[in-house]
Amino acid sequence: MIFTPEPYQEVLREFLLQHDRAYTNVGLGLGKTASTLDALNTLFMDGAIRSALVVAPLRVARMTWPNEIKKWDTFRWMKVEILQGQPPSGKAQIYLINYERIPQLTSLAFCDVVVFDEITKAKNPSSLRIKAIRPLLKHHRRWGLTGTPRPNSLLELFAQVRLLDDGVRLGRAFSGFRDAYFVPTDYMRYNWVPKAGAEDRVYAKLADFTITLRSSDYLNLPDTILEDVEVALPPKARKAYDTLERDFLIILRKEVIAENAAVLAGKLHQIAGGNIYNADGEAEVLHDAKLTALKGIIKGEPVLVACQYVHERERVCKAFPQAVNAATFKGDIEQAWNSGKIPMLVADPRSLGHGLNLQQGGRTVIWYSPTWSRELYDQFNARVARKGQTTQPLLYRIIATDTIDEAIIATLRERGDAQHEMSRVMSNYLTLHP
Repeated sequence: MIFTPEPYQEVLREFLLQHDRAYTNVGLGLGKTASTLDALNTLFMDGAIRSALVVAPLRVARMTWPNEIKKWDTFRWMKVEILQGQPPSGKAQIYLINYERIPQLTSLAFCDVVVFDEITKAKNPSSLRIKAIRPLLKHHRRWGLTGTPRPNSLLELFAQVRLLDDGVRLGRAFSGFRDAYFVPTDYMRYNWVPKAGAEDRVYAKLADFTITLRSSDYLNLPDTILEDVEVALPPKARKAYDTLERDFLIILRKEVIAENAAVLAGKLHQIAGGNIYNADGEAEVLHDAKLTALKGIIKGEPVLVACQYVHERERVCKAFPQAVNAATFKGDIEQAWNSGKIPMLVADPRSLGHGLNLQQGGRTVIWYSPTWSRELYDQFNARVARKGQTTQPLLYRIIATDTIDEAIIATLRERGDAQHEMSRVMSNYLTLHP
């Protein structure tokens, strides 16, 4: 299939080609990966570059970029190499590495372009990983990609921008940037707020190398801010997960997508969420990591929470007295939500994913446990991210790192026949566990 860019993708491609340093804010659904590959393809065809390094979160590096290259005949000629401890071979066009492996790099002489996908991962100015790569960046084109139209805090912009421009726009020292644009709110100088007009002044400094493409401008949908909240499994849950995973991987490596593999996948999914059904059919609690993360997300606004299992919904409702279980609610749930009577609605996306217009009652969707159905995912999010929504929708996904959650999230980037969703999750799982 030949890649034919949409008009907004052409805009992004041309912007990248015209800017050696670029900070791109591209809304959900606008295809920033394909647009970036299109720009790289042009540079390859012109003989302007030899290879490019893409730095991305693990699942994005191992799945999204290789899958996008395979998807299009236009890009399929590019050889891909995932760096997992070995030095680059010098034989690939696209090298991929996740942020955690950055310190293994000792030189970037092998590439001419460095793409920082999901560059918000580089928001910490004290990050040792980012400090490790900055001295290696020399002549390189540097492009930062993000699907978040704006950061949670203006302070988070500094490290991202410095990674791209070496401090040209916002300065080389974080303390200098902070003192120039912010004031402390406490005598210990722990908390800072922007000075009057600081936001406009900061964005003005970035205007020459920044492009923002909003979903609402092209897809007739409101812009949505997406944030993945990652949690680690505690030791007990990690041990239980790893034990079950060994059996799961044995089945997958035999290339048998059998019923027992699907059962194991479901159990892994449950452990990632914090519970699992024991031999007696009772839900056994393994950890509170996702509940703790959920508490950190809720900020007083109404929230719509998606859970895949009955025991998850019951547990969330028990932990949050204000929560309402959609499965047991009596009455007009749409009217109750939109009139502000439900501060927290906990639901199975299969039962609440269609038909309801909930955009008047809130803007926040939280995936406590992800679904592997792209259709359900889109439909559930569309309960609030739809025409008539007057504020910017917020979408959070709570992900247990190094678990099947990551393979499921990767699968949501693909569009495919629902019949093959589980098979694609399992295929993606193998990719994460070569």
